[in-house]
Amino acid sequence: MPAEVEKAIAQAEETAIELVRLGRVEDALRCVFGAIREALRPLVESVRRQGEVLSELMETVGGQGERINEMLKSIEEQRENIDRLTADVRELTKNVSKLTEDVEALRRGLELEAHMRRSEVEAVRGEVVELRVMRGLADWFEEHAPEYKVHGWPMRRGPDLIVEGKGVLAAVEATVRPKAEDVDQLIAGAGIVKLEWGLKPDLPVIYSYSGEMPEDVATYAAEKGVRVVRGPRELRALLDEVARAKEGHSA
Repeated sequence: MPAEVEKAIAQAEETAIELVRLGRVEDALRCVFGAIREALRPLVESVRRQGEVLSELMETVGGQGERINEMLKSIEEQRENIDRLTADVRELTKNVSKLTEDVEALRRGLELEAHMRRSEVEAVRGEVVELRVMRGLADWFEEHAPEYKVHGWPMRRGPDLIVEGKGVLAAVEATVRPKAEDVDQLIAGAGIVKLEWGLKPDLPVIYSYSGEMPEDVATYAAEKGVRVVRGPRELRALLDEVARAKEGHSA
């Protein structure tokens, strides 16, 4: 208890005792209660002020609570926006992935188409070159060895050329760079020639119009009974050789 309050109560107590001795009880009570009231006045005022402060604090807390609620609501809205944005990004990622796959598929398709076109162009170019070579070979034989006739083979299966003369029938496969597959194809085509021409070729020949003849292909051809030549003169010499051999055998 504050010293001022204790002092006031002590003075009121002395005064009240004196008034009681004088028989003034009511005055003594009023003195005591008055002293108590005055002593408690600061406390009451302090409590009142504390109450006001507490009310203000409650209002402040209430205001802060509202702001906190607003912030929480805003945070929730932001979270929902982030969720929507995340979903949009995920969907966009899927679309980009699908687009990437489509672009890759298109690229592969275009590359395949380009490869096919190049292959077709190369095949056509090869056929044009072969036709020119065959025409040139036919012209050469007509000029230098008319005893032999050069015929283009009319079917896709079979040799490129048929050369006949002096009792010899030769099946000729013309190519720029001979391969083992050319040897196999020529051998397989002999049956087609017999079926369509009526005679089995006496001489299967690989004609390299570039002059190139890989050693392994030449060896493989020799094993299969296929002759190889590098120009029209070699072909004519080979035909004459076989013709002489047939004549000698007949004699």
